[in-house]
Amino acid sequence: MPDILGQSNDTTRPRLRNSLPASYPKQFVEIAVERGIPAERVLAGTALTLADLDSAERRVAAGDAAAVLRNALALTGDHGLGLEWGLRTRPTAHGYVGFAAMSAGTLREALELSTRYVHLRQRDTGLSASVQGEHIVLEARENHELGGLRRVFFESIMVGFYTMSGFLLGEPRPVGEIWFDWPEPDYFERFRARLPTVRFAMPSVQVRLSAAYLDRRLIMPDATAVRSAVEQCEREQALSDPGPDNLLERVRAQLAPGPDGYADLERVSARLFMSGRTLKRKLQERGTTFRALLDDARFRQAQHLLENPDLDIQQVAIALGYRDPACFTRAFRRWSGRTPSQARAERKAII
Repeated sequence: MPDILGQSNDTTRPRLRNSLPASYPKQFVEIAVERGIPAERVLAGTALTLADLDSAERRVAAGDAAAVLRNALALTGDHGLGLEWGLRTRPTAHGYVGFAAMSAGTLREALELSTRYVHLRQRDTGLSASVQGEHIVLEARENHELGGLRRVFFESIMVGFYTMSGFLLGEPRPVGEIWFDWPEPDYFERFRARLPTVRFAMPSVQVRLSAAYLDRRLIMPDATAVRSAVEQCEREQALSDPGPDNLLERVRAQLAPGPDGYADLERVSARLFMSGRTLKRKLQERGTTFRALLDDARFRQAQHLLENPDLDIQQVAIALGYRDPACFTRAFRRWSGRTPSQARAERKAII
């Protein structure tokens, strides 16, 4: 659901592009302390103190946050810490992004705001939201290699998102599932009763909620609070490092199929608070185009949908915004050099 301060006079806050909110590592420290581990041992090897983590506006270097997590894992011997972290997460842990989502009128609006600004809270993963049949699907992808922290990181994010959705809806256990793309670990049994259905060894990492929630009114709607929170998020965005990757991440986050298909150039540019002409120019400066990014998004989503044996080629085409399956087939051949049917057959042969 966002990173700030490229240049700042506030020397207590690291550059946003490589930092995280202090609330994230703080919660891992608190879990370890509950298990009898002194906080100082969890913070060992970092530049952090407990006072640093108590500041609501504090951001910590990504390296220090990772060191806290590694220490917590080693000292507790519990590799289920990510699940525990996610179960405890509340919207306020995400700062202005969380406040924006918490004040949204519907879950649809909360999802749009969360995926728009997720890069301001962390840049290790990207999140996209879409509607697929009877499900709202929030899918996570790695922006770089996460190494040995991959599982705990994804478990934290996805369980945290599920928990936060329940908080926004006023329904502690909303109807849904969580998917992970690794085998079920031994530590999961301790958490089974506290979670919805969790499926392992799936094609991707997702939270799937009932689409019936999409336009349900949330429990704390406040349009004025949303505008205020969005202004703060945009301020953070304006002050963050203006590197090319930042814009590409933001555009890609908007390219997920929704009830009306994929957003077009004008709609995406409006969400990013610029004109269509400006967005085209900025993408050209970065050596790409909106059409190329849209094609890439469609290709990745097509590959995922083709793995579902319950969907025929026409259904996949419609989900991707193609009214004519033949147009989808031509596009897929252009992207991959083979037809959707051939790709599906190759996937079955591998499995």
